[in-house]
Amino acid sequence: MIKKIIFSISALLFGTFAFAQLNPAPYGPQYVGPAPTATLQPALPGAATGANTGLSVQNGNTNKVRVRQAGTSQSVYTFQNDGTGSGGNYAKVMQTGAVQSASGLENAAEVLQSGSDNRSQTKQEGDYNSAVTRQGQNNLASSGNKAGIRQGTGQQAENNVALVDQDGDLNDASIQQTYDNSEAWTVQNGSGNQSMVNQDAGPEDTAGHYAYTNQQGNDNQNAIMQSGNGQSNWAWTYQDGDNNLSKQVQDQGDFVGSGFVNYAMVDQGVDQVGLISDIKTDLEGVDSRINTSPLVANTTNSVALQKQTGGDLDAETHQFGNANHSEQYQSGYGNDAYMLQNSDGTGNYGRQDQIGTQSTAGLAQVGSGNKAWQRQADDNNEVMSTQVGNGNLLNTFQDGNGNRGMSSQYGTDNAALLVQRGGHSYSIEQNGTGNQANVLQLGPNGNFNTDGIDCGFLDPNNPTMNYPNLDFNLNDICSGC
Repeated sequence: MIKKIIFSISALLFGTFAFAQLNPAPYGPQYVGPAPTATLQPALPGAATGANTGLSVQNGNTNKVRVRQAGTSQSVYTFQNDGTGSGGNYAKVMQTGAVQSASGLENAAEVLQSGSDNRSQTKQEGDYNSAVTRQGQNNLASSGNKAGIRQGTGQQAENNVALVDQDGDLNDASIQQTYDNSEAWTVQNGSGNQSMVNQDAGPEDTAGHYAYTNQQGNDNQNAIMQSGNGQSNWAWTYQDGDNNLSKQVQDQGDFVGSGFVNYAMVDQGVDQVGLISDIKTDLEGVDSRINTSPLVANTTNSVALQKQTGGDLDAETHQFGNANHSEQYQSGYGNDAYMLQNSDGTGNYGRQDQIGTQSTAGLAQVGSGNKAWQRQADDNNEVMSTQVGNGNLLNTFQDGNGNRGMSSQYGTDNAALLVQRGGHSYSIEQNGTGNQANVLQLGPNGNFNTDGIDCGFLDPNNPTMNYPNLDFNLNDICSGC
């Protein structure tokens, strides 16, 4: 397993940004996983011998279906057709059972809803369950669909898989998974969509979780929250369009040398052939139709926020487009942070904040009027940064132990501030005219008029998302029965 981000120092110095790509096992850009499936069904003719199973088909608008099953190898397949095109269908599925070898296992729930303003809620308890919800059905004119999947509601739950796939505009998707080793997949194609994934690997704390979100369109929002002790979490977010927002939070208690890893990746817009190929391969495993709509470099005003706590932390952000904003926070040991912002305009903002041991940070920005802020505290620090363009600002502060540094700026009227306390060493290269460099290195007793650091810019940091409650009641089903 590749644990450290390997930065090409010569590439940084020449502004080509050829960072070696993280490819953690077993997941990586090529990972499509064993997910998502659902579809068990058949039975009828002689029935019995072990199984609940089911099929609901409703043609038309404003239909409702509720299915509740207890047992093992349960199956629900619900298809609600939009009829005249308006939609407004409701589906609610609950699968449960005492969690033991003979119950609450290997259940499948699949909901397909066409058109607009549909609602779907699926809840599953137990292990090895699969839930798939598709809304809009490749109809980009659809809008206002809402889907929620909850796995592990009252019992322990392990090795579950959930997929929400939505077309059109103003859709909401929510996936909650409790306990161990589950996967959450979200695919949204259209404008104004929102997605939230919440995965908690407690209290059993085994193998962690995997979350994958892809959003194509405008004004998208996405959050992935992963927590639990002693496990490996993986978060992947791909967004293409305008005014995107992504938030990833991984909170993990861990111990040195455990081998567990937290990996977080945000990719907003793509302009590298290799990345497009990797992402398309990944997406084709979820839904082949996405292959006809490859990601391109047109993302603007994107925001990515990554927060990681624990050990063996990897965070990676790629942003292509105008006025991008990315922040990475890591607290623990074995931290790696990598950020690439490539803007056709001005005003990218990049922040990397690492507290803990064995930290490495690399940041590269292309464009003008960009700001880069890097902080490292404690132990054996390393940092690298490159800015290409005019009027860029760099503020780097390494506080404690090993230090190192290395920064390069290409263009005119750029300014770099580097402050190091503890171990020291530094390298700043500036090519162009009107550039300025300010370096302060402080020994054990420091001072230089009270230990310096200024040059400002902390503001941005705006993502706040509340977990959406997409549950709803169907109390009027079969009224009077």
